[in-house]
Amino acid sequence: MDLEGLLERTYADQGYRWRLDCLNKSLGSLRSGDFGFIFARPETGKTTFLASEITNFLSQTERPIVWFNNEEQGDKVGIRLIQAYFGVSMDVLMASPRKFKTEYFEKIGNKLHLFDAALIDRRDVEKIVKQLNPGLVVYDQIDKLRGFVNDREDLRLGSIYQWARELAKGSHAAVGVCQADGQAEGVRYLTMEHVANAKTAKQAEADWIVGIGKTHDTGAEYVRYLNISKNKLFGDKDSIPELRHGRFEVLIEPEIARYKDVIKFE
Repeated sequence: MDLEGLLERTYADQGYRWRLDCLNKSLGSLRSGDFGFIFARPETGKTTFLASEITNFLSQTERPIVWFNNEEQGDKVGIRLIQAYFGVSMDVLMASPRKFKTEYFEKIGNKLHLFDAALIDRRDVEKIVKQLNPGLVVYDQIDKLRGFVNDREDLRLGSIYQWARELAKGSHAAVGVCQADGQAEGVRYLTMEHVANAKTAKQAEADWIVGIGKTHDTGAEYVRYLNISKNKLFGDKDSIPELRHGRFEVLIEPEIARYKDVIKFE
């Protein structure tokens, strides 16, 4: 029980810092062994959220980041990742593709690995994680991973989350993505009860959970509402205890595949 060592590993050393500063102030950085997930209704901006944040993590790590994609078409995700990294629209990207390609590989190289397949098995994940030793693993979407069986669907899904957490322990940080249920349609601040196909099995395995809500109100098309519905992370030195389970309005910028803060924190 080396207290200095424990504090150094869990608090003093920063992990992956978020592009959205509201998440730095609430969750703090992601460190090795941390597992959590985001959830939202379809077409809310889950993949854009990931692209915005993961590309911010790229400049903070020497170890690879692995993204398992079994949801949206992989080529589209790849383009959005490059858009998010540079913060540019599709028109700008298309005007100088060679320039952005060269600059991306000069700065990032082969640090980000996007594995795209309609069906991804747990054995595929375990093999790739062992081979690449990533600092961060992304599952988009985690509920669709194969190789897990149970008579009850909520328990089968819970076993996926338990496996992802155990795989991350002592190895890497991990971020999952899943859907919100129909009761979340048009709701601003989603709670753990809005997680689709789950009672408590999914939620129990996560260190942190962020719901992304949106409304159908006129004029709020680009407003998203983040609710930190679970937070067992230690945070950083600049984290604000009162915001551990905070609620935040943010803006989605789909044309450049990024999210941005509304409130500026001192």
